[in-house]
Amino acid sequence: MKAHRCWLFGAGLLVAAVLLGALGAKVDLSTERVGREPKAFQPIVGTWVVVRDGAEKVIMVDGRPWVARQDNPTKLLLESARKFYGASNEEFMDNVKQFAYFPIAILTSVDNFTDGTLSVKFKTISGTNDRCSGILFNVKPNGDWLSVRFNDTENNIALWTFHDGVRKNLKFGRRNAFVLDRKAWHELTMTVHGTDFKASIDGIPGLEYTLKEPVSGRIGLWSKTDSTSYFKDYDVIPAAGRSPRP
Repeated sequence: MKAHRCWLFGAGLLVAAVLLGALGAKVDLSTERVGREPKAFQPIVGTWVVVRDGAEKVIMVDGRPWVARQDNPTKLLLESARKFYGASNEEFMDNVKQFAYFPIAILTSVDNFTDGTLSVKFKTISGTNDRCSGILFNVKPNGDWLSVRFNDTENNIALWTFHDGVRKNLKFGRRNAFVLDRKAWHELTMTVHGTDFKASIDGIPGLEYTLKEPVSGRIGLWSKTDSTSYFKDYDVIPAAGRSPRP
């Protein structure tokens, strides 16, 4: 009887572990190669590279090459986009030229995210025109997307939409709501249930909005122009009863 109880207990732990895994996990960067593009995220726009921050491997969006190429911001852009989405998607090709000013990298392990929570830890490093760090979501095959970002120059959260080649603000959080220590890591979190959207910094609410329709699309990292930021601990937590499509 005792052995039977031990077996049941062990089986219960195994089931719990499987369920926790299904609910989501932080993106593991331990096998990434420093100095190379990340494998966990496919860079589409901008310069993304794995670097070390102390003993940790993190992902850096490097805004310095953007400044050097700003006279021709679509250089290499179509090539990387075709590699990810396929050469036949010309609608995406047309739109991708328009968002050359917004570096993005798409998480390769999730094809579709709907309800749930996304979070990432970020650290602002530098930037002259901008100092932005964000989460990309609802990425469509035609190149449309949504993003929620923290801006280190405005010290606030904002929600943006990119549709038919035009970027538009949906809502700004209060300016100077978050005056953060640039030397420290901070966590940007967004939660979406149906059309209800919320975002926070380090657990402090900063923005709420009602979307026009539920989200469904790919997810990733977002930045702007010459921003240089570090990212780690990207976490995907689907709503109860759902799982992101691998």
